[in-house]
Amino acid sequence: MAIKKAKKPRYIRTNIPMSTGIVPVYAGVHVAHALHEVTKNMDLYQGVKLTQILEAVYSQGKKDGARKVGESFEKMMLEIPHNNPGQPKKKKK
Repeated sequence: MAIKKAKKPRYIRTNIPMSTGIVPVYAGVHVAHALHEVTKNMDLYQGVKLTQILEAVYSQGKKDGARKVGESFEKMMLEIPHNNPGQPKKKKK
């Protein structure tokens, strides 16, 4: 039986420290390397500015996701017939 080689991971986990805690970002190899290049020669001021931008993007993503869920739920409720059943039918003797 042939031994399978371990494949390279598709996504690399990058931990981004924020004021509320650490947010793990799972990104492809190119995005992870780009983030590494941006943060390589960064001083404290630039680091704080990048953190503020990433926090704003993160919170906006949470808001957009919640809005999408709400919209899909409302759309689903419009499609489901949920009328009152009315008065029961009389039994015949």
